Amino acid sequence: MIASHRQGIQKGMMGMKTSKEKIVCHPAFAAVIAVICTLLWGTAFPCIKLGYEWFHIESGEVPSQLLFAGARFFIAGLIVMVIGLIRHPKKMLLHKKDILPISLLGFFQTFLQYLLLYTGIVHVSGTKSAIFTSLSAFGSVLLSAVFFKSDKLTLWKIAGCVIGVIGIIVMNLGSDGFGGFLLLGDGLVILSNLSGAAGNVISKKISPDRDPYQISSWQLMIGGAALIVIGLVSGGRLYFYDLRCVLMLLYLALMAGVAFMLWTMLLFHHPVSRIAVYNLLIPVFGTMWSALFLGENVFTLNNILALLFVCSGIFLVNSQLSFSKRSGHDRKW
Repeated sequence: MIASHRQGIQKGMMGMKTSKEKIVCHPAFAAVIAVICTLLWGTAFPCIKLGYEWFHIESGEVPSQLLFAGARFFIAGLIVMVIGLIRHPKKMLLHKKDILPISLLGFFQTFLQYLLLYTGIVHVSGTKSAIFTSLSAFGSVLLSAVFFKSDKLTLWKIAGCVIGVIGIIVMNLGSDGFGGFLLLGDGLVILSNLSGAAGNVISKKISPDRDPYQISSWQLMIGGAALIVIGLVSGGRLYFYDLRCVLMLLYLALMAGVAFMLWTMLLFHHPVSRIAVYNLLIPVFGTMWSALFLGENVFTLNNILALLFVCSGIFLVNSQLSFSKRSGHDRKW
């Protein structure tokens, strides 16, 4: 009797799901929001390079690069915090039980990821940086299978990851084979995206009972503050030479804040692999934005083949979601 009563209550609660929750849980809505996030993140690659140029930050000035990154993410966290305080002030408080998990997320998803990215990106073209970002999707798919029983690793997912990795290898093929690979450039960007993959898993783990605005704002501010401290202690400086410097920093901050907040919301409502796989679109958008802002020659045979492989990986990982056996949680899709 008691069990039946509890089941009845649970069914009643499911039926009371708000229209907003139904929209967020819908796969079409998730796809649109995920594409918007990746479109925004794709602009980061050329904008960071332009930001370095406008702030007169040379390729070897790592402390100033870290200060630039820290300022961007700390401001991004403040923007999300303000929005969250307007919505639900009490949900934005950082309680004792929140400090460790959110700080851990800030370490991987903001601090470590962008410590490596901002250090390595100056040695890598905008197009290659965008291609390497696909590793975040592959890493998330693999890690999700380890930490979440309902997000099992399948042959379709493995095939998609392998094809995507082939695309990354193709991207580095040149007249000297793999001679184009630079550890302090390509290597750091790859490691930064693996750190981002770990961040996706941590975000999913800590999202229950926490507000997406709270998680996003605090992790951005914590990670950003750590980057600022390291940058300043190492001798980094930022000089605002004209208005475009201010506008660029504000754009990068706003873009990061909005994208991370939306991404955290999606990870709360959907399996990691089903959201993280959209990171594979970042190379496509990154290539497009690089062509527009940096004037790079993106229509080389290697680049085209790499993008074809990555897009094929997206198709395979997504197609297996349609044909694989679903768990109760998966049926929300």
